Amino acid sequence: MQEDNKSKSKTTKDYYYVLGVRPDSTSEEIQEAYNELYDKFGPHVNMAGQDPEAMLKAYKDICEAYEMLMEPNRRMDYDKRSKDSRQSVADLRALWTKHTSGQTGEHQRVQALALEAEIEVTLKEAIKGCTKPIRISDPKPCEDCSGQKPVNRMQCATCRGLGYFNVERNEEIELPAGLYDSMEIKKPEQGRFDLRAGRHGDLIIKIKLKPHPVLNVLGRDVTLTVPVTIYEALLGAEIEVPCATGKVVMRIVALTQSGRVYRLKGLGLAGADQLVTIEVVIPQHLTVEEVNSFRKLKELSKEPNPRANLFNKS
Repeated sequence: MQEDNKSKSKTTKDYYYVLGVRPDSTSEEIQEAYNELYDKFGPHVNMAGQDPEAMLKAYKDICEAYEMLMEPNRRMDYDKRSKDSRQSVADLRALWTKHTSGQTGEHQRVQALALEAEIEVTLKEAIKGCTKPIRISDPKPCEDCSGQKPVNRMQCATCRGLGYFNVERNEEIELPAGLYDSMEIKKPEQGRFDLRAGRHGDLIIKIKLKPHPVLNVLGRDVTLTVPVTIYEALLGAEIEVPCATGKVVMRIVALTQSGRVYRLKGLGLAGADQLVTIEVVIPQHLTVEEVNSFRKLKELSKEPNPRANLFNKS
């Protein structure tokens, strides 16, 4: 009896305010108000940017108000005790105001949350396009506790009180030609199912390039350093070089210097180019005949001393 008197004397929350209904509302109106608030503040809702503690407290207040007002005897007792002492729930009010800012009532279309996913592609797939598998986890309302009171829903062994469980599905995503690193592709309504909105959100795919064994990427250009013999550099040659889609034949002109860059048009990412840097390889071993030949070439050469300017400027 003492405990009952103690509960009557303490300050009572304004449960009508919490649910957003009038004190003379019917049970059907209270149920409808609770269902609407559950869709916005229930544990299945992922509201980016919201305070998790505030969301949890709001949901607890909603459940507490629903339990109190849906039981006729408890509601009658509550009405007697709270007539002159109802207090507004300021934190819930702030959260509700923030959430419903700019909305237009029942005609407002709830924005389904987008799902972001990263997909790795090779250079060849980036240039030619490809199809990639992706696994998406969709929330499905729990059939075992659907329509039950919040207290009973919390005890559900199937969903552990969440009100939903995840169902995995595999999808094949078509990626167009002309991809590049960090590129974002939007697939409208192909993402995760949003229980609040009642439809699938967008799928935002971020492209990540896989490293290539010999090719590198600079911006959207593909780069490659190619070693050539001293004879190819002096006389010119046609050589095969790797590219993102296989290999290609390129021509280097006579007297090509080490470090010269050739540009192969259209072999980069998204229509960019492939940049090929020449590296002249000096022989590490020479036969006697080769040594004699190079000495004869040295005697015949009319090339000036390449270090002359170093002394002229000192």
